[in-house]
Amino acid sequence: MAKQLEVRWLVFVLLAVTNLQCCVFGKQQQQQENVPCYFIFGDSFAVNGNDNGLDAYKANYLPYGIDFPAGPTGRFSNGKTMVDVLAEKVGLKDYIPPFRKVGNGSEILKGVNYASGGAIMQQETAGSKVTSISISQQIKFHRKIVRRIGNILGSKNKTNDYLQKCLYSVGIGSNDYLVDYYTPLNNGSEPTRKFPSEAYAEELVDGYLFNHLNNLYRSGARKIAIFGLGPLGCSPAVVKIYATNQHCISVIDTDIHIFNSRISMVVDRFNKNYKNAKFTYINIYDLTSTNVLPGFKQTQVPCCETDYDGACYPKTTRCQNVNDYFYWDGYRPTEAANIILANLAYNASVPENAHPYNIQQLIA
Repeated sequence: MAKQLEVRWLVFVLLAVTNLQCCVFGKQQQQQENVPCYFIFGDSFAVNGNDNGLDAYKANYLPYGIDFPAGPTGRFSNGKTMVDVLAEKVGLKDYIPPFRKVGNGSEILKGVNYASGGAIMQQETAGSKVTSISISQQIKFHRKIVRRIGNILGSKNKTNDYLQKCLYSVGIGSNDYLVDYYTPLNNGSEPTRKFPSEAYAEELVDGYLFNHLNNLYRSGARKIAIFGLGPLGCSPAVVKIYATNQHCISVIDTDIHIFNSRISMVVDRFNKNYKNAKFTYINIYDLTSTNVLPGFKQTQVPCCETDYDGACYPKTTRCQNVNDYFYWDGYRPTEAANIILANLAYNASVPENAHPYNIQQLIA
């Protein structure tokens, strides 16, 4: 009888411990899953495969993806992009799938990446060289995904409640400057502008970007991070194109600062007018210049050999120690740099590098 009581007591204790562990583990899991989904809009800094099969800038060949588990997928990096790392930071376990690979299944509940390599915010095609998925087309695709999510969840109210918890990020504008705005001379002179700087930035941000963000809001977005442009004037491809023997092309640097400064004002307008939404600006330029570049041994040359457009030549060898390099190709960062940038964006100081929230505060 004593043995039976002892066995019963042991079983009771083991069950209690197991239940406690399950509860604690479940609570930890719940805390780690900060958002249920992440929707990504942007250009080559965020793309992960939407351009494959299109007449567009693509990165679906080696050495791109040489350090990525799935190999070359369309990411313009040796490995993860910044949005890949951010998805991990906000608690999502799997990579966000590209729009052109998703169907009607439940995978879309984790989010979708709509980014396209040559995307601009002004029109359907990115300049005269290539066709890309513009930001306006990306938002049209998102509306299709929202309808599919509605079919899965079964009601409009459930869909709205779900989408309001998700993270959205928008990073666009690089190609609006580099493809459409400057007249390259390639003779040791700085680029010439087609329009005055202030007027062009106002048209892009207060006009096009504002409308795109407004359309996102109407589609259910409530937590939206807008990434400013990085130091494009310092990128190896730009310095090589204009061949001015300068560390950075000052004309482009000046224009990027004007563009970025207007994003903060647009964010303030949204936060004032839409009380049930949170918009924020992430200052990628300052995060890069202040916190990232000094940590790398190579900040002026790319890790791979590049062509005139700044893309890696197919099947070329990479640099010996990729972690020493900030730039993977002529414009885009290495995985090592993307990891640092994502962590900085997530915990960015306010208001110096994020206005009015960093990513962690945005999703709280």
